[in-house]
Amino acid sequence: MKIKLKDWKVQEMNFSIIVKDDRKENSFDLKTSQTFSEEESNSFSLIFDVVIKDKDFDLSINMLFIFELDDIVTEEFKISDFPKINAPAIAFPYLRAFISNVTLQSGFEPVMLPSINFVELAKK
Repeated sequence: MKIKLKDWKVQEMNFSIIVKDDRKENSFDLKTSQTFSEEESNSFSLIFDVVIKDKDFDLSINMLFIFELDDIVTEEFKISDFPKINAPAIAFPYLRAFISNVTLQSGFEPVMLPSINFVELAKK
């Protein structure tokens, strides 16, 4: 089975500058989810929800990644590692680069997201 990243889009983004806050540490939260379309039986979507709290700003992003298969998505595929581990590992560099660029272009130090162990994240 061949699988490719077909497209990606920012569905929602909120960037707010913090005027005064006593934050001592930055925080980063990442959630992933998958959706399988009834209409398009050879594709599925991966959604990243990211919340970053920096000392200077808050950033939340909901980003959609669409993967296309050369075959029909089966129930076996849905519960396999690919949608939960492999697809996020393929899409994450795009998310990481986007966040780095948007923070840099907003006049702040670029945020470099840490590496993520998607095997461990899927276990949670």
